[in-house]
Amino acid sequence: MIGVRSTDAADGAVHRLRDKPRLTFNVHQALAVVLLLVAALGISLTLLIQQSMHLAALSNVAVEIPNNANATQQRPQSSSDSDEMTDVEPDPEQLPETQTDENSAVTVDDGLVDINTAGLAELQTITGVGPVTAQRIIDYRKTIGRYASVDQLLGVKGIGSKTLEKIRGQVTVR
Repeated sequence: MIGVRSTDAADGAVHRLRDKPRLTFNVHQALAVVLLLVAALGISLTLLIQQSMHLAALSNVAVEIPNNANATQQRPQSSSDSDEMTDVEPDPEQLPETQTDENSAVTVDDGLVDINTAGLAELQTITGVGPVTAQRIIDYRKTIGRYASVDQLLGVKGIGSKTLEKIRGQVTVR
């Protein structure tokens, strides 16, 4: 007994129709599908590699900016060291420049907090920045080296575009 009705017999034609594949591929169609999938995989990997290269380049730019600034300050000193001792004038010129930079940093009191040099207490004086966010700003600064712009605060967890716009007038990068 195969079914409920007497007409439900063990007919081979019914089983063949039931078991027949609904979709069939010949060899050429299967090859075309495989090539299409391989091309899609290649494009996907290419885009992934390009994205990682751009991200790495952006990360290196943020890290290289302070390093290049130090390298340019050190290059004139090394070139003056290689010159004869009669060339003593560049060293005194560089010393007043660094002193004026330090003096200008001390004398500039515009009420803005420098996020590259501010400590935990100074960062907490910024409206909208509590102790946790201040610590995250310091931790992120340690990760990237120095802030090149105030916009890099968007990389700090807990600071979004609204918070950044709220604190932008209170912070600076020197």
